[in-house]
Amino acid sequence: MKKYITLVIFALALAVNIYFGFQKSGFHEDEYYTYFSSNRSIGLYQPDREWQDMQVILDEFVVKDGEGFNYSLVKLVQSWDVHPPLYYFIFHTVCSFIGAVFTKWSGIITNLIAFAISFYVFDKLLIQLKCSDYLRWIILAFWGLNPQTVSCNLLIRMYAWLTLFVFLCAFVHIRFVQAIDKGIVKNSKDLFLKYLLPIMVISYLGFLTQYFYLFFFVGIGFSLTVWMFFGKKLRTKSIIYVICCGVSLVAAVLTYPASVHHIFGGYRGNEAAGSLFDIDSTFLRMSFFTGLVNDFVFAGLLWLIVIAIAVAIVVRLNGKKIQGKKKDNIAPELLILIIATVFYFLMTAKSALLVGSASNRYEMPVYGLIIAVVIIGADHYIKISDGAVKRIAVIAILGLILFKGFVIDKNVLFLYTEDVAKVQYASDNQNEVAIVMFNPASPHNVWRLTDELLQYHEVYYMDEENLEALTDERILSADKIVLYVADNEYQEKALQNLMDSAGLYEMNQIFTEDMWKTFELK
Repeated sequence: MKKYITLVIFALALAVNIYFGFQKSGFHEDEYYTYFSSNRSIGLYQPDREWQDMQVILDEFVVKDGEGFNYSLVKLVQSWDVHPPLYYFIFHTVCSFIGAVFTKWSGIITNLIAFAISFYVFDKLLIQLKCSDYLRWIILAFWGLNPQTVSCNLLIRMYAWLTLFVFLCAFVHIRFVQAIDKGIVKNSKDLFLKYLLPIMVISYLGFLTQYFYLFFFVGIGFSLTVWMFFGKKLRTKSIIYVICCGVSLVAAVLTYPASVHHIFGGYRGNEAAGSLFDIDSTFLRMSFFTGLVNDFVFAGLLWLIVIAIAVAIVVRLNGKKIQGKKKDNIAPELLILIIATVFYFLMTAKSALLVGSASNRYEMPVYGLIIAVVIIGADHYIKISDGAVKRIAVIAILGLILFKGFVIDKNVLFLYTEDVAKVQYASDNQNEVAIVMFNPASPHNVWRLTDELLQYHEVYYMDEENLEALTDERILSADKIVLYVADNEYQEKALQNLMDSAGLYEMNQIFTEDMWKTFELK
């Protein structure tokens, strides 16, 4: 019966994720990059004063016949950018099965595979932490049904898979801590095969998924080493553990040498390093990311929960002091997990990009662990699982938080429902002359228009800073032009040049989006 309750929670969470998958109507620019960098053919380019067929654009986002399962190209393309390749291998595999179809479902399915495995691992992790069935179900439900878990699964990037490797890393380390604490690691063979080898394999794969994995791995590894070396006096085992961890990371670097440049020399590596060592921005970044957790994970009620736990701690400790009882001792595995989670959160907050609500993605891999720590803490000090009344009250409170997050605050991210009208407009005007005036300093921003441009048979590209008169007969004879123009200081001059060349006098702005405006010229 108990396992069926877990399955029901998973099925409900999966259904909610799929429901919002159907609601997803557009893409973040980084999601387009996921498709392009995983499936590119000859490479996207924006010619000046030339037409480009829709098929040429489409071919760069899907897997063409004969180009599937080309992992060497995927690895090469990632080496040019700033990310490790494992997630892109997985995504490219899914796209290779789907074929030459550009669809959000290739990305969502890839993420839901990670979510399903993550749910299973998280369940095992909570069992390993000796959570009661009630507490485990509460945590699984609140994480699986949380707007930010849904958002993570809708964002076609590597963060759902990073979540999986963070959970796996936590699980194998906690299992190792408990084995050490109980003294059941008797020989070197068991130490390596049962405990260290799984840690090495998971860390190897986690590093090759996203470099932020290192923050969690270092946090849990350092605290475990200190505990073994000083607390348990297992100096030899702690040294062997550190060596094995080092070997796994060296193996990952040897497999993917570009990672060294990405971390220490790439533009994102330099940005992250600059942010890490910028002391002045620390408070701003901490308040920003804790605000995201409060607003998007706990629907603005986290501080009330934290205050309630803090008060309960004070009352409990004071009561024990009066009665002369011993203080509470936190289990070493839970303490190590808390340290690793906090370390990941702080280091990521210091180094991640500040891009509004979209910055949630960087912390999403530990949102489940934060939820678990908060609820386990509440149970330890407030005893939320004692008695039917308390259990019903907790379910009601968490249910209200989820309701507020989904319905009132609308905290599910990366849906882009506003793109429906833009794509429909492009589809309605697919037979008209479509022009894209791009900024030559950032031509790649044309990707932001991909779902709209794929509606046209052909698109005419123009360098916005090229102010020579147009000579293309199709443009000069057009009665109507749909124009996408990038933000640029030459924008007004470029618009006037186009209208003068085509003999058009009426200009209406239809849409505005990041870095682009859409006009209808007649």
